[in-house]
Amino acid sequence: MFKRLTSQEAAQWASTIMVVLVSGLVGQFAARGMNAAQWAGAVLAIAGSIALAVMLRVWPAPAPVRNRRD
Repeated sequence: MFKRLTSQEAAQWASTIMVVLVSGLVGQFAARGMNAAQWAGAVLAIAGSIALAVMLRVWPAPAPVRNRRD
C-alpha cells in the first residue's frame, strides 16, 4: 500500500498539484493587491514549485545495485 504512495508517479502528480495550487494562491492574492516584497515572495514560491516539478521529472532514478558473485 505504501509503495504506491511513495512511487515516482505519485511524486510527479503531487508536484503538479503543488504548482497549480501555488499559482492559484498567488493569483488570488495578486487580485487583491500586493506590495513589492509580496510579489518577490510570490515569484520565488512559483519558481520553487516549478523547479521541484522539473527536478522530479529530469533527475534519473538511482541505478539498482547488483550483487556480485565472487
